[in-house]
Amino acid sequence: MTRIAIVEDEEKYYHILKEYIQKYAGENSEEIEAVWFQNGVEFLEKFHSDFDILLLDIEMPVMDGISVARDARKVDDYMIIIFITNMAQYAIHGYEVNALDYVIKPISYYPFSVKLRRAIRMIRETSGNSLLLPFDGEDRRIPTKDILYVEVHSHTIEYYTYSGISRITGTLKMVEQNLSDDYFVRCNSCYLVNLRHVTGLKDDTVIVEGHSLKISRAKKKEFMNQLSIFYSEVLQ
Repeated sequence: MTRIAIVEDEEKYYHILKEYIQKYAGENSEEIEAVWFQNGVEFLEKFHSDFDILLLDIEMPVMDGISVARDARKVDDYMIIIFITNMAQYAIHGYEVNALDYVIKPISYYPFSVKLRRAIRMIRETSGNSLLLPFDGEDRRIPTKDILYVEVHSHTIEYYTYSGISRITGTLKMVEQNLSDDYFVRCNSCYLVNLRHVTGLKDDTVIVEGHSLKISRAKKKEFMNQLSIFYSEVLQ
């Protein structure tokens, strides 16, 4: 399901956007949930990287859309932002926050549907490249390339990342499904290593950005084979 936040102070335009989203979903057999926020402050207070698309009015009281987008980007680099505006010249500021596009009021269905289709396509193309992980009580979207390795203790999963350590409950098999690309390989029953961050090998130990992880006898052949393939194909 695609989750869309609509931050729009004019109720009339919220209903128009909601109607267009529902129409697009029906025409394209999409599952889309739209949530309305009447101003940017309300949105930021409740925002925890849990939306795929942000439809954001630029000209609003309390807090303008550009400022809202800047604050949202501090939490989520991946959410797609589409500005809603009365005047195109305001949308030029979109490059500051990596906005995908803008929609001019009054809003017409066809141009809106084209931009929405493009946004959903981009989400599908990048959906496997990040995970939503908790850090100190706050969820953050972390690129999978920034995960160094994953360790499992009983049913506690620890993600070691450049942003720190994130802990959740689950199994290593579940983690492998979430990190399904070939760059993550088990070195023993407790560790799943991101081959991008292997910096050395010593006896039966792999060095991952300064962390020494044991390579088990049962996993050594497969791990070394995958590491060799990584170096020969990915880094050539």
